[in-house]
Amino acid sequence: MKTTLHFPLLPLLCAAALALPASAGVVLTQGAGSATPAATHLTYTADFEANAELASPWSEGGLLFSQVGGLAADNGGCGYAGELCLAYPGQVYSEVFSGNFFATAGYNAYLSIRSAGADLGGIEFAVDSGYATIHLMWQTWLDGVLTGTGKAALGAQGIGGIVGLSDANGFDEVRLYTFDSASDSSGYSTPQIDSVHAFVVPEPGSLALAALAGIVMAAGRRRRAG
Repeated sequence: MKTTLHFPLLPLLCAAALALPASAGVVLTQGAGSATPAATHLTYTADFEANAELASPWSEGGLLFSQVGGLAADNGGCGYAGELCLAYPGQVYSEVFSGNFFATAGYNAYLSIRSAGADLGGIEFAVDSGYATIHLMWQTWLDGVLTGTGKAALGAQGIGGIVGLSDANGFDEVRLYTFDSASDSSGYSTPQIDSVHAFVVPEPGSLALAALAGIVMAAGRRRRAG
């Protein structure tokens, strides 16, 4: 004999809605893995190893990178810039970089990272600077609208750091500047990045359905157990 389970619809829909990510704006974090959203279904990555000619724009792993307002194919004049080749042959350019990286320099110059597909929920990257200390200014954009901006002090050039940005509402572009001091919001900018990992925002409908399915399954198990 079949047992028909009846569950009130409104409480289930409310619970599914609560399972969706909250709108909290852009959050900056530091360290590998710090910007991974709670739920992801696709990851974009780029390491610039194949960009031996330092092309801009550069497309890799579902992301589009551009040097804006600065020197194209700069990277400290090193060509394939895995090493600090001009002054210290054989030494690593930055402790957080591995092999080639992507950089620019110029007045108000920035690096643009765009998603070639879905909106991003989080992104991480290794960052360094042409200045002795790293003063990062970042912006996130969605459909041409600025959604967040901020600054981070990351210590000494040549050591670098890993920065993460995450936003449950999503963004489709990140712009990165590095200036000479924490107070600067314009001027000569020298951003450098490597090892980019980006995470796509799951569609809200799929999250709600997954949450609803989980609630129904749990209720069914409790009913059978009873």
